[in-house]
Amino acid sequence: MEPALPSFKKPPLVETAISLQFQSISGLKNAHLGIFWQSMRGEFPKVTDAQPLPEQIELFGTPAVRAGRFPLFRVAGAAEASRMQMASVDDRAMVQIQNGRIVSNWRRGLGGEYPRWGSVLQRFRESMRRFKETLAAEGLGAFLVNQWEVVYVNHLIKGRDWDTPADWPGLLPGIVAGAGRHTVGDLESIICRKQIIMPDNRARIHVDLLHGFSSPESAPQELLSLQITARGGVSESTDEQAYNGLEFGHAAIVRTFCDLTSPGAQKKWEREV
Repeated sequence: MEPALPSFKKPPLVETAISLQFQSISGLKNAHLGIFWQSMRGEFPKVTDAQPLPEQIELFGTPAVRAGRFPLFRVAGAAEASRMQMASVDDRAMVQIQNGRIVSNWRRGLGGEYPRWGSVLQRFRESMRRFKETLAAEGLGAFLVNQWEVVYVNHLIKGRDWDTPADWPGLLPGIVAGAGRHTVGDLESIICRKQIIMPDNRARIHVDLLHGFSSPESAPQELLSLQITARGGVSESTDEQAYNGLEFGHAAIVRTFCDLTSPGAQKKWEREV
């Protein structure tokens, strides 16, 4: 039996994204996205258009430097559908839809609490249900998933999680180990990336660490942004496989987060298991 998945009462999490990529549906237009929005409008009254996200396929059995790094280029028609972003009144919840991708986001905002994985996934499942109902009602093609993706973004803030760059190796020993004092000077900033291939090529974990500043309206905070992405394909385009992939990705991200961060930091974030 798998050991219980760690959880935290006060995680440094600021954003999650759950995504399914699917084969382009012939005949799906911006007007159909508008019909879908009407079914979601009560919960997501704000709507904007954005450029479509590029198709991205995680490649396995290939050198890691090539895998999952570059979008696939394709020739787009003049009337290609855009990406529609639907947001809640407080902007903490968002659903994004385009021909080929459906995404559900949660964002902490100012003082918001993480609603836990189960409720985030349930919101995504409900969005999926309504989108598939729209496809059926409009007589459009089948919904065929080819990849799942889960993203967690954490902000480790100066003054709360660390004080100087000298603290980073002790905060993130799984990624910054050895990056302490150098003979020529002191560590000032950092940006790094690592990739982890999971057994049987079931998924790949991408870890991105960046030192920078937040960008609220006032008083930007100096921080380390730790983004962990889990991405994998499906052998059969079924809802069960897609949701199993998302659950697997979530568990892999949580365990990776624990591998990267120190026991002292996890205690501060009130690890429960």
